[in-house]
Amino acid sequence: MKNSIIILSLLIALTVTGTSCGIFNKAKAGTSPIGQNTTTTPTTDAEAYDAIISTLGDWQTMQTGGNIKLSAGSNFSSSVQVRMVRDQAIYISLRPMLGIEVGKLIITADSLYAVDKVHKRYIAEKVSILTSGVPVTVSEVQDMFLGRPFIIGKGTVNESNKDAVTVTREGNSVILAPTEGYKGYGYAFTFDKQGRITSLDIVPTGSTTAAYQVKYGDVRSTTAGNIAHDINATATVEKKTINLSLDYKNIDWNDKVKIEISIPSGYKRMSAKDLFSMFSN
Repeated sequence: MKNSIIILSLLIALTVTGTSCGIFNKAKAGTSPIGQNTTTTPTTDAEAYDAIISTLGDWQTMQTGGNIKLSAGSNFSSSVQVRMVRDQAIYISLRPMLGIEVGKLIITADSLYAVDKVHKRYIAEKVSILTSGVPVTVSEVQDMFLGRPFIIGKGTVNESNKDAVTVTREGNSVILAPTEGYKGYGYAFTFDKQGRITSLDIVPTGSTTAAYQVKYGDVRSTTAGNIAHDINATATVEKKTINLSLDYKNIDWNDKVKIEISIPSGYKRMSAKDLFSMFSN
């Protein structure tokens, strides 16, 4: 088993959240996150916005199986189990062979835990190590894992935060962009004409090219609303380009979910800095 198992677990969060390495800091309100060369003028479109939020259902818990693939100089794939308790926790279990757990990642509102069972080591850090001080909540990380649009620090888009976004139509696509970006970056969610999310793009101010991108596919109508079952993320961590693919099987909603936070005795604690250093070798 490769030494990158626990690093992979950490990178699941780092890649999908797109908030690693301090890329965000507050930028001027009103900056277009889709670049200066867009052929349309962002305007608030209440009808398009209402159509998008009408596809977002309520949920309390989710659990599913699936598969993950990671390309970061070398390739890794594994089956996974994913569990979430809304606004509270995300649990990702790596099970590459015969359903046996070899590593797990748990994100809570204030903490990050990663356990490597193969090499008997773990990390336990404040969740701010992922967010670099950006006010991203566990709820917003969950939205990113499920393909639900959100506003950093304000949660899932809804009727009450309509004034915090602009809606732009480009051909058959609708782009929803919060009016505040971070540290010279904006971010925008793109939807097809059926209101299904297709991507999240994090774009430097003044550019038309995404620096970080999450593409969504296999969007299904569920009891929790429209949920993406295929996630493909591209990001740069420690000067390495990382491509991550995560696909879910059928998701079970609102059943009892167990998320156990425990570190087996005898495991060695490691810092996230140590893990990044190992990943760079």
